[in-house]
Amino acid sequence: MVHSAAQPRWPRISPQVAELFRRGAEIALDPRAEWIEELHAAALGGDRMRPVAADPALAETTKRANLANLLHWAAQNVRYPGRRVPANTGAEALDAARDMVRRGLDERGLDAYRTAQSVAWRRWMEICFDLTSDPVLLRELLDASALSIATFIDDTVAAVSQRMEAERAELTRGASAERRAAVTLLLEGAPIGRARAEAQLGYGLAGPHTAAIVGAWRVRRPGTWRAPRRR
Repeated sequence: MVHSAAQPRWPRISPQVAELFRRGAEIALDPRAEWIEELHAAALGGDRMRPVAADPALAETTKRANLANLLHWAAQNVRYPGRRVPANTGAEALDAARDMVRRGLDERGLDAYRTAQSVAWRRWMEICFDLTSDPVLLRELLDASALSIATFIDDTVAAVSQRMEAERAELTRGASAERRAAVTLLLEGAPIGRARAEAQLGYGLAGPHTAAIVGAWRVRRPGTWRAPRRR
């Protein structure tokens, strides 16, 4: 969990509201298909998310991360209703962070978490209004829910941002940078020994090698095609 320097005391909720919280979280733990589609559409919308949405692989990892956030928050509130939910640093969130960094994207890609939060909040309010009509209980439930969701997203964004910084440092100063340097030296014909190059690459250079070339054809009109222009 990511904590601020001055961690406020987490408010306690009444037993009645805790039970409502638990029941609502059980419903959220099994979201309907249209909820998930709305979550994904919001997460990938907007100009700042266009580079993510335009990359099918990155869009898919972002969708998985956002759904994982929802399920993580709901599962925690089934077990510990109303308590502070730890940041989600599971595989889905870390995979998305690594993929964004390796594509040269910065923390703006985490906007998906914020926009998905607004959708999740609207759906959660619907659940809350279905659970009780008591105005006192409903107010306490909504107040606790707003704090829980906002803090969870803040903590998760902070944790994933830290992971992105670590990935960026690895790319610029770690083993990945050494591999790129070794490839550059080999391609330029620099006098680098095979043993040193193999050690940096983690790959044997002797013997036969297999390479794959992947391309795509651009369709001009039905029944015709044209190879992509060489650059």
